[in-house]
Amino acid sequence: MTNRVTNRQMVFIIFLTLTTYSTIDLPKIMAETAGRSSWIPIIGISVLFGAAAVIVTKLNNMHQKRVLFDYSQEIVGRFFSCLIALYYLVYFLSIGVYLILGLVGVLQSNFLPNTPPFVILLFGITLFGYVAYKGITNVARGFEISGISFLVMTVFVCILMAAGGMHYNILPLYNASDTKKFGEAMMKLIIPFGGIEVLFVIPFTIANKKASKIAFFTLLLIGIFYILIIEGTYMILGLNNTIALNDAFIEAIKVVEAPVIERTDIFYLVTGLMSLFAGMIIVFTAVTELACKMFAKIKRHIIVMIIGAVFFILCLFGQNIKDFNELFASYAKIPVLVSSILIPSALFIAAKLKKRAQNKQKGMPE
Repeated sequence: MTNRVTNRQMVFIIFLTLTTYSTIDLPKIMAETAGRSSWIPIIGISVLFGAAAVIVTKLNNMHQKRVLFDYSQEIVGRFFSCLIALYYLVYFLSIGVYLILGLVGVLQSNFLPNTPPFVILLFGITLFGYVAYKGITNVARGFEISGISFLVMTVFVCILMAAGGMHYNILPLYNASDTKKFGEAMMKLIIPFGGIEVLFVIPFTIANKKASKIAFFTLLLIGIFYILIIEGTYMILGLNNTIALNDAFIEAIKVVEAPVIERTDIFYLVTGLMSLFAGMIIVFTAVTELACKMFAKIKRHIIVMIIGAVFFILCLFGQNIKDFNELFASYAKIPVLVSSILIPSALFIAAKLKKRAQNKQKGMPE
């Protein structure tokens, strides 16, 4: 099975991976920390993770037609390569449990209040596993459709918010008293910007030569996308109401009036569900691709079934942990930084040093 994606598909993979669950609770998080000055730390963190995306894509382009597990063996040796792959395997499994339980919560709150959670889990994990089995290329094609739908609908809703909201709710755009909380706000933004590491399971080709530049600007656009959501929520609900509501963006959408459309929130929730499903699909796919590389002698469909069973068991366990999502958000910042920035940066530096040493041995210019 040949896996490859175009740069356009890569954009939507990054977009949907990062924005999967963030749009729901991000306005509340930022209102509590940076207030009306939220746009400043968002721009700052988007530049930081944009640089990380450049490193990941450069690593992939330095080792075209191969994925992290393959080329990391050349850089750090097989032992450390297996350790890195195992780390990412556990990391993606943890992210997957968090996303699945978040998806179950949204479905029960808005669509299926009387459906037992284990039924939703069983159906969802089966669907995610089936799509992941088809490979990253087919997943990327689906992301183009769902990504465009989610982006267009969300921007449309934000425009309606700007048209019908109170503009004074976002003024002043910069409040000096908020500056002391920028550090805390940026820490809170780590999880919403985590996810670029899924690119490690995608083999690049010559067609992805400009991927680094595209990935960097994609992260900047995601920052602007987050700003639109937050400012739109502030304009409709105000700062204090945004702090008081866990699902502030969805509550703000319910207030918005649109021509012809009676329930704007229903239209958004449908496309929002598509993004939640997409986020879980890419995580399941990343686990599958890593496991298939690590256990090459086991057939793909067996690996997918095992991963599905592991997800199901972990989700049942996670449901019994009080405030699981809050606990995850509290402790996941460091793993996200390690996965998105530390490991890619270390591998990139090691790859450059090794290439320089090889060129010196051959008498080639550095």
